[in-house]
Amino acid sequence: MNIKIGFIAIGLLIAGQTFSQSKKNKIKVYLLGTFHFTQVDTTINDVRSAKNQKSIRQLSDIIYKLSPDKIFIERKPELEYKNHIDSLYQEYRKGNLRQERSEIWQVAGRTANRLNHSHLFQAGNGHKYDFDYARLERYAKANNQNDKLLYKGKGMTQPVSSKINFDSLLFHSSLLDIMRWINSKDVQQNSHAHYINVYPQIGNTNAFTPANKIDSSYFIGANLTTDWYTTNIMVYAKMLSQLDYNEKAIFLIIGDDHIAIIRQMFQENPYFEVVETEKWLGKTKIRLDQNYR
Repeated sequence: MNIKIGFIAIGLLIAGQTFSQSKKNKIKVYLLGTFHFTQVDTTINDVRSAKNQKSIRQLSDIIYKLSPDKIFIERKPELEYKNHIDSLYQEYRKGNLRQERSEIWQVAGRTANRLNHSHLFQAGNGHKYDFDYARLERYAKANNQNDKLLYKGKGMTQPVSSKINFDSLLFHSSLLDIMRWINSKDVQQNSHAHYINVYPQIGNTNAFTPANKIDSSYFIGANLTTDWYTTNIMVYAKMLSQLDYNEKAIFLIIGDDHIAIIRQMFQENPYFEVVETEKWLGKTKIRLDQNYR
């Protein structure tokens, strides 16, 4: 009996050492959700203004200190022959493109250059979201479900982003604090919720529809959610394909709605450790009860 206990103890010790070693070697993952800088009304608030450039420098300083081995951006790598991000990044390193309003150059390119990275890594993925949403919208209007698109159905979440005027938010807050707000747990959870509790409730949602009566309206909203998940799983897969697993840390900047699913993928993968964004970026001072209309 004592011998058996001894073997068990040794087994547990080895397992514990193996686990601690694997935890030590996990690749740290830093995920940053963002609004798209090019979509801001420049007559009201330009990311190239002195105020916003100060915030962007501060943001770059924070990312720089994380020392990611690779910085990923929201561009499709399979279209490199069209996008030429790699050659454009080399131009950036020579001093060009510094006035571009895109977060690719203002944040990712700026920081990668400071870290002396030779490349920006691309992990975007095409999706049919805009096309499918337009179909969903037409169906809802034609079938008395328009209220659901306004988040008025039972068990539905209204994204906080739909309740505010983003230009007003930019005007009253620093860009850095807005990035902290976008990446706060409450806003992230709220933003993701409508993908899973609004869209699946739109369309012909009668699960008992006879097979020969099923048409393109059958769970049309759920199909939109499916496409959104597929898109983000592909972003995750493209990131994995560009790793050699010698990295200590990687960083991704992407539209904020993408973050929730990508985070889940990395969290469930035992080779990675997702560092919660609030821990390294800081907490926002923006309150949801403030009026930004």
